[in-house]
Amino acid sequence: MLVIRRRAGEAFYIGGAIEIRVIELSAQRVVLGIVAPPEVPVLRQEIRQAAEQNQEAARGMTPAQAASLAARLRQFPVR
Repeated sequence: MLVIRRRAGEAFYIGGAIEIRVIELSAQRVVLGIVAPPEVPVLRQEIRQAAEQNQEAARGMTPAQAASLAARLRQFPVR
């Protein structure tokens, strides 16, 4: 793991196309700004973990279960 120290307002780059800037520092948290090309996904850890768990659950689903779930979801209007 690379550890980089930065102050508020300072930045660093990953691969030349991704900028990470320290926006705000406090005793309990750091606020970062990320500028990345649209094709580079930027996900919080908990979102990525949830997506992986959803994919794992979907792999264990039978086609009949998937069809039943799809039918139930169609009952709800899209807004």
